[in-house]
Amino acid sequence: MNILITAPSLNPSKNVSGVAAVAYNIIKYNNHHCYYHYLLGKPDKSLSKLMWISQIFGQLLFFPLFVKRNNIELVHQNLPLNFKGILREYIINLWCRIMDVSVVLHIHGGLYLTQGTKNILFKKLALSLFSHSKQVVVLSELEQELLKVKFGFSTSIVLSNSICTSIFNSQQSKKLNDKPILLYLGKIEKNKGIYELIEALKLLKFEFNFHFFLCGSGFLTEYAIKEFEKILGNDFEYKGVVSGIDKLNVIKQSNIFILPSYFEGLPMALLETMAAGVVPIVTNVGSMKSIIKHGINGLHVEKQNSLDLYEKMKILLSDHELFKLMSDNAKKTIVEHHDISNFVVQLNKIYNLAMSN
Repeated sequence: MNILITAPSLNPSKNVSGVAAVAYNIIKYNNHHCYYHYLLGKPDKSLSKLMWISQIFGQLLFFPLFVKRNNIELVHQNLPLNFKGILREYIINLWCRIMDVSVVLHIHGGLYLTQGTKNILFKKLALSLFSHSKQVVVLSELEQELLKVKFGFSTSIVLSNSICTSIFNSQQSKKLNDKPILLYLGKIEKNKGIYELIEALKLLKFEFNFHFFLCGSGFLTEYAIKEFEKILGNDFEYKGVVSGIDKLNVIKQSNIFILPSYFEGLPMALLETMAAGVVPIVTNVGSMKSIIKHGINGLHVEKQNSLDLYEKMKILLSDHELFKLMSDNAKKTIVEHHDISNFVVQLNKIYNLAMSN
């Protein structure tokens, strides 16, 4: 079946995006269908407002021509439930209705999902998206419940993000060495908890000998690099945007993964690091709640609380046995429940349901 899948650029050097990472894995590992990636969304590199508007306008205008040219039978829409995601994907969804093409709507967290919206127009647009899609997919049972509570929509299907675990998994247990490596991997922005991470590492540096890897890009990249260099000196490395073997090497070298986000979906970086036995310290938000069991396979940290983040890092760095236990459990969680092979089977069932409806 010819399937059009919407996502930002799949090139990680142009865009750090969890949605793009999910779309990339779907295209790579689901060989039962012929996928056509349709670029929607802007790259991390800042564009002028005029350029951004013209780019989006072109993407939306060209869509029906792309569908006809490639004989598309099903459209797999990916979006975070936020202002831009709803507005952009509503127009795509409208084109699909006009052209009588079935849609699977795949929601990846988003501010409106976790907090809802008081904007009546956008609530109506979201409900129209849901009702005019053959199947609506969410990342966890938590998001399924949020969709019911915030929008009154109760027929979504849960499909949790997954990875090829064999790439990251190692038979050996991970241990804390004399100089553990802490890792941040993602967008370098305020809502990812970068300010809290800076303050926490200031405190941690006085008590522990460690190394810190910063990977990714975003609006706060230059500021973050400057601050971490000032705090950590030679114990800090900015790795840039990593992918492929470079990302694999960074993850396998690391011991602790830190993601103190204000809100999240289900980050691929979390699954990848856990599969390698890297112990996560994350906020208890979004679908990360469904993965991380506090004290079992990782630690929860309070949102926007740098002191609590410092305390949680201190706990792991102080207790080698606890670290090893959590590392083994983190790996087990992903291998048993988030391998791409099962994801593909479930996704194809959803496609079949969409086409049969």
